[in-house]
Amino acid sequence: MLTLDARLAGLHHLLVLDSTCSPADLAALARSRYPGATWLADDILQLEEEVTLTGPWPLDDEVRRTLDLPGWATQAWLCFCQQDRSGPLPLALEGTDPVLDAYPEAVPTGRELDTLRFLQAVARRLGGGVHLAGTAVVLLPDPQSAVDLTVYGQEYVVAEEFLEAAGREDLQVDATIRKSFSLWAPAIPGTSQGESGVIHVLHQRAPVPFALSGMEWAERARMTSIRWHPPHSLLGRLQRAERHRRLEVIRQIEALARIAVELSGGGVAIDDDGFVVAL
Repeated sequence: MLTLDARLAGLHHLLVLDSTCSPADLAALARSRYPGATWLADDILQLEEEVTLTGPWPLDDEVRRTLDLPGWATQAWLCFCQQDRSGPLPLALEGTDPVLDAYPEAVPTGRELDTLRFLQAVARRLGGGVHLAGTAVVLLPDPQSAVDLTVYGQEYVVAEEFLEAAGREDLQVDATIRKSFSLWAPAIPGTSQGESGVIHVLHQRAPVPFALSGMEWAERARMTSIRWHPPHSLLGRLQRAERHRRLEVIRQIEALARIAVELSGGGVAIDDDGFVVAL
């Protein structure tokens, strides 16, 4: 069985995954983001022109040790994408983005940065990681960091019906304009804004993302976004108690999203990475 040469592999962006992830999982996510995503061969997935992923390559202990990959990483997909770099990282952006921080002298931009954002999104969805080419940086996106959901459906949702279905007395109407509404509530019932932040529910007409462009109702879609505005204490790296609090916020958002799915005539939920979510 062919294995990766650790030195050569380190010169490429790598999507690393565990043994539970299949090529079909990767292809499904690619097709929800790239209209022309296709298999050029059994081991070559083209995302767009001049951007391909090859694999899955099995990872042995030497590669994991050399590239400082986690022990669960059993396979990798090599990304072939032409470098697209700008100038040095501005001081104002230092520490705001791990991808940019990894290349302080020539930050990725354009197609290369877009591709890295996709690899990050896939890693977050599939519980994987991204090794950044030519660096010692391995990004391990937190799968639970994608909290917000947006539901797209064909039916207008009535604010009063949404409030009744939610059954939360703390969910308050901020505004209703024609067939749109805005609602706010503490992210976790019984807590203050400083403890858990707030959840904002917004319903209005909106264009669907690419992943839903094939729906017969796409041109008349209604959007219900459920977004969390966390307090400062729940940003960045979280301790165990803070993670539990975020999990409860996720449960609240998913519950509200299920209501939106039902009231919108069988809508579809999308996460912030543009991937379909099963509720």
